[in-house]
Amino acid sequence: MSVTPACPECRAATVLIQVEGEDLFRCPTCGRRTWGAEPDDDDNLPPYSETAEDGSVLIYHGNGELDFEATAEHASQNGPGEEDGLDDEEPDDDHPEPEVRDVRVRDLAQALGGVWVWVYGDERGWRFLTDAEYDPDRGDSSVVLTFSDGTTEREWPWPQARMVRAEPDTVPTATGPGPAGLVKW
Repeated sequence: MSVTPACPECRAATVLIQVEGEDLFRCPTCGRRTWGAEPDDDDNLPPYSETAEDGSVLIYHGNGELDFEATAEHASQNGPGEEDGLDDEEPDDDHPEPEVRDVRVRDLAQALGGVWVWVYGDERGWRFLTDAEYDPDRGDSSVVLTFSDGTTEREWPWPQARMVRAEPDTVPTATGPGPAGLVKW
């Protein structure tokens, strides 16, 4: 009977996988990959990609975390082509393609229902915003942003951000204003 290490992320039992002839462990619960030794060593695991059900390519850091920036870069370089049949579709005027728009951070307080946000200067890229509070009457001009992972950050109201109205199970792949190029994850 072989013993596999617990997942460093969620502590679930991992399963042994072979990657390029090397033994790794993958958590079936959260998808995290590990060498099973020191969790800090997992930062040196080689990145990898997987194809989603819709045919989009998702690129992961070696430890199993989705690499939003690399996925977006890959999607922008390898957009839909004739072979996948997407070029022949007519746009649906009732459901326009989600677009990336530049907004002020304080305007995010009016985005109801959650949106994808990329605050300029934030190296983490796209994150799903669930709440934004801006009340200039209370004497504090900052905006409190709450993200889907539970983190809360305070930002100044005037810096710019990019915003996409899309579902939380998708990730924008665009890095500038225009079509969002969403991928499911």
